[in-house]
Amino acid sequence: MLLSLHLRDFVIVESADIEFGSGFTSLTGETGAGKSILLDALGLTLGGRGDAGVVRDGKPRADISARFQSSESLDTWLAERDLAGDPGELLLRRIVEADDRQVARHVQPSPVGCRDRRGGHVVV
Repeated sequence: MLLSLHLRDFVIVESADIEFGSGFTSLTGETGAGKSILLDALGLTLGGRGDAGVVRDGKPRADISARFQSSESLDTWLAERDLAGDPGELLLRRIVEADDRQVARHVQPSPVGCRDRRGGHVVV
């Protein structure tokens, strides 16, 4: 379950911190309100493709973090890959530099490709 989403200098968003409660959450709003921006940011943390175009104009980098409630199977999967952190919680972070360099992080730096496989454990 997604617990929180943090964006800094992502597309047109200077800074946003969103906490999600338990149960169902729905994103609603008028056209242009930013719903797709939030979903794109979440997609990046889960291993989606990104480029320097997601960095807010005039800023050196975009920084996106998503915090998830983990499961026993995900904790096991991470431990098998020497990526274990706090049991029951997973923090994924993606940094996209304005010069198009990208870093995906979970507890320790990890390849962006590994992020794709982790995403299947936290988003169903």
